Amino acid sequence: MSDKEEKKPIAEEIDEREDLEDLEDLEEEKVREEGGKSPLLIFSEKIQSLSVKAWISIVLLLLICILGIIFFLHGSFRIQSIHISGNRRFSTDQILQMADIRTGEHLYAHVGGSLSDYLKLNYGKVRDRIISSDPYIADANVYPKYPGEVYIEITERRKVAYVAIPDGYAVIAEDSVVLEILNGEVPSGIPEIRGLPIRSAQIGKKLDLTSSEGYDICITILGAILGADADAAESEDSFDFLTHVICVRYCENMTTFIDLEIPGVTHTITVKIGTLNTISDQMAWLRYAITTGYFEDKEGSVLDMTGREYILR
Repeated sequence: MSDKEEKKPIAEEIDEREDLEDLEDLEEEKVREEGGKSPLLIFSEKIQSLSVKAWISIVLLLLICILGIIFFLHGSFRIQSIHISGNRRFSTDQILQMADIRTGEHLYAHVGGSLSDYLKLNYGKVRDRIISSDPYIADANVYPKYPGEVYIEITERRKVAYVAIPDGYAVIAEDSVVLEILNGEVPSGIPEIRGLPIRSAQIGKKLDLTSSEGYDICITILGAILGADADAAESEDSFDFLTHVICVRYCENMTTFIDLEIPGVTHTITVKIGTLNTISDQMAWLRYAITTGYFEDKEGSVLDMTGREYILR
């Protein structure tokens, strides 16, 4: 130390030494409390003392974290394409608007609804939203498919008939759901059902009848007509049987009449239907008779199909 430097007072130096000694004493006491080992050594020993079960738990936790990151961030878990099928009345854009799902969203973000929907990973709420959007949609199946695909399978209702109501006409499907209520002009391309005890009609709900017996019979007959068309479609026969049915009339004695407008025949042909046990065969034969010109050049206007033989009077 140079002469110019000032020396510290002796009392101050003594205090500093005492403080340093106290700090060393504390460190020594801490080491003694830990068994005379350094903190790094203690940490290393704790790691080595972990059981196999603890290590497995740590590894599993890390794997879960990694898988979680992949699940939420990887592009394969994002909607990349949406496939729509079964829609004839509605365009693809209309179905997408009803579904309210978009590409880029997480593939499983819309899973939900009933317990079955969760177990099957179906978009239950999306399905319900589509079905409630329009009465022409009878059902929908919406589900994701890894990687990045969503499938929407639509089942549409088909209008098969209409019934007269006080404020116009109610267009109905096979399941009796009212598809439309029209005023003024009579609906074209579908037959009328007459003789039903109708109480009310509301769009999107089943026709309210005091008795469903007559309706069930009429719908069974119309279903057989649609079935005859479907069977003939396989042979590329384009004749549309349903559009040539003017009306189906139910009578209280369990007898039903069909009025037909047949190409090449100037007058209406009325068909009397009895039992429904063979109604599919009867309608298949009737369709064949129309397409092969059976009624042409015949004067009869009533075809009795209630017996084993069909008689035109």
